Amino acid sequence: MKKFTTLTAVAATLLVSSSVFAATQVVHSDKTFNTDAYTNKAAAYDAGFDYIDGLKKLPANELRHALTVISNSPAQDLTIDKTKVTIKEFAQTRDQVVYRAVVDVDYHFTTIKKQD
Repeated sequence: MKKFTTLTAVAATLLVSSSVFAATQVVHSDKTFNTDAYTNKAAAYDAGFDYIDGLKKLPANELRHALTVISNSPAQDLTIDKTKVTIKEFAQTRDQVVYRAVVDVDYHFTTIKKQD
């Protein structure tokens, strides 16, 4: 009888634990940032690349906040994959053309995916 009880307890434990397996998943995402307006393209490009340099120097917790990483479980191994700076030209007034850097950041992180 004791053997049957032990066997039943082990089987119940395996049944319960098998329904809560977790696996890791890699999540890829991107975020776009805009700089202030500048009077020439060179200054706007400099501002865009300075922004990227600043992102790359951030500690992981601050980078997670800057990129607005949203996950049901903690995000691990947050990595910037690719960045791109483009310039957007626009006029604030009729005779005043200015330039803004648009910074596109592609990144990924690892998180836990709950398996049912």
